[in-house]
Amino acid sequence: MSKTTILIADDQPLIRDGLAAILSMEDNYAVVAKTGDGIATLAQVQLHRPQLVLMDIHMPKLDGLEATRQIKLQFPEIKVLILSTFEDEDYIWEAIRHGASGFLVKGIETEKMLSAIQDCMGGRINYPYSIQLRLARMLHSSEQHKNRSSQDNMAPAYPDQQHDEKLNGLSIQERNILRNLKQGKSNQAIASELFLTTGTVKNYLSTIYKKLKVSSRSEAVAYLHENDL
Repeated sequence: MSKTTILIADDQPLIRDGLAAILSMEDNYAVVAKTGDGIATLAQVQLHRPQLVLMDIHMPKLDGLEATRQIKLQFPEIKVLILSTFEDEDYIWEAIRHGASGFLVKGIETEKMLSAIQDCMGGRINYPYSIQLRLARMLHSSEQHKNRSSQDNMAPAYPDQQHDEKLNGLSIQERNILRNLKQGKSNQAIASELFLTTGTVKNYLSTIYKKLKVSSRSEAVAYLHENDL
């Protein structure tokens, strides 16, 4: 039987090596690469095309959520399990948005981790029960929304609703960048603060401008101040 190929992405060598050691004791898994930052992870995914990536959220150069997004865009068949120190719902929602198949808290028991990997490779999602419950409620709410009359659906949004919609469309990293932008920090300072490259910050800002419907840095800052964001 062929082994499931796995890439481990974590900026802490101890975590990387520990996970690799655990998986090496299993007959059905093969670790094909270990990486310590998001850029290296993308390169190794391109090279090895693993079936599964165990992805840390907080990594230098490119965070795990953005790396996940790019991997799923290029290789939708590759499964991604997010690793995090904390069970933060904001991060979990971002992981869902970017196509991750599950979210694991570091320190989880070995058997539970192996079970989560098995579930993931079997096409089943692996998220905390509280998140699964909220997803079910959201799906139910979405179905109710679809059944509303077209007149209700076409009703214009109030200004506050429009602002909320714009903000809801922003990822956690984009909000982090906006927070630093409002503080007057340069791209280089933002990159240093968030462990990104200056080029990545510029790419994020371009996306943010489109989402906020502004065309420049000054307009974005003005928008934040005008709406007390």
